[in-house]
Amino acid sequence: MNSNTNLQATTSSALEIEAAHLAFRERRQSLPVLNQISLTVPNGKFVSIIGPSGCGKSTLFHVIGGLVKPDSGKILLHGKDVTGERGHISYVPQKPALFPWRSTLDNITLAREIAGMPIKAAREEAQAWLGRAGLAEFAQAYPHKLSGGMQQRASFLRGLLAPQEVLLLDEPFSALDALTRSDMQRWLLDIWEENQRTVLMITHSVEEALMLSDSIYLFSSRPATVLHRIDVPFTRPRTEQLLDDPRFLELKRDITAQMRVQMHKNQPL
Repeated sequence: MNSNTNLQATTSSALEIEAAHLAFRERRQSLPVLNQISLTVPNGKFVSIIGPSGCGKSTLFHVIGGLVKPDSGKILLHGKDVTGERGHISYVPQKPALFPWRSTLDNITLAREIAGMPIKAAREEAQAWLGRAGLAEFAQAYPHKLSGGMQQRASFLRGLLAPQEVLLLDEPFSALDALTRSDMQRWLLDIWEENQRTVLMITHSVEEALMLSDSIYLFSSRPATVLHRIDVPFTRPRTEQLLDDPRFLELKRDITAQMRVQMHKNQPL
């Protein structure tokens, strides 16, 4: 494991966070949330963040997306400072958040339409991706007609087809049942290995992070700091057989044990 260091801009990095610090202020009190967070997401890599609930992971996504400006530190895209700026990042939330008045196809094409792509071209591209996602026959269906897993696939495709290079996934499978979540993980793995988008994902599942990621950042309890960066040692493509690999199980136990330590730190005696 590599300890946290201030990371310098390199041409091979799509996204870098340099010493981001943030505290919320209310009634003259200061609540530190992010404490000198530094991490990097290389081009075309899948990186995950894990840590205790409430430690500041989602707040960090708001900082990356420009919704919240840090008190100090920088957000860099290919070395360019975009701190506090919006519109540079594609985002898939915990819940699909599809527009109920738009069909599956029209929801997926939305980002392309906003970017100025002709509607016909956007629909043709989206239709091809719907086939790969097993949603071709639901192209004209409205969100309420789709299962939770189908809605999340549509939400992911909308993010995937957005023009922004970096894709943020905020616990995208947390609302799904265990079986659907497992199916979605395999589906996402297949789609990502075909597309190779730059991804930064928040998850509470150590197994999910190990299965999907090239590297994992382990956050402390609030205020969040980077405790470790774990470089995932397993080659791609990855299959379900990896879940029974002794090396996988050992690494999962190690990370889970560290997670438990952080979860208990802020709990009252």
